[in-house]
Amino acid sequence: MTDRRDPVLKSSSLLNQVRRMAFSFLTAVLAATQPTGVFAQTEKLVGEWQQLSSNAGACPHCRVTFAGDGQRFRVMANNGWSANVEIRDAGSAAHASGSGQWQPRSSGAAPWLPFSVDFTLQDQRLHMTMTGEDQNGRKRVIKAVFSRVWFGA
Repeated sequence: MTDRRDPVLKSSSLLNQVRRMAFSFLTAVLAATQPTGVFAQTEKLVGEWQQLSSNAGACPHCRVTFAGDGQRFRVMANNGWSANVEIRDAGSAAHASGSGQWQPRSSGAAPWLPFSVDFTLQDQRLHMTMTGEDQNGRKRVIKAVFSRVWFGA
């Protein structure tokens, strides 16, 4: 038995099916390549941040810079410390934690032993908590808030 439908309608129907399949495929590819959830937030960590406030005293020139691959970051501060942090699951906020150390001062003494540090990005503000011990064995907790350099302080 032969197909007796109009050939124009038949080709139009086939063309519509191909279009739907192409659209579905492109939509799936686009969805798969877009960062989602926490990892979309982590892209916002990369770059330079200026300190707005700290319980260790005002430092309007203090900055931290995040560089990394989206899962692991190197954080470098212009006041003498650096840290390696990794993204942690914290719901919808970007959260990174790890450890770091202060560079030795010219006198050869470091103000702290190695420390742990946590960062959480909330509402365009980067919140930092640094915990460690000073040379006398006293526990120190530094809390600071940073903003993007281009947002101003």
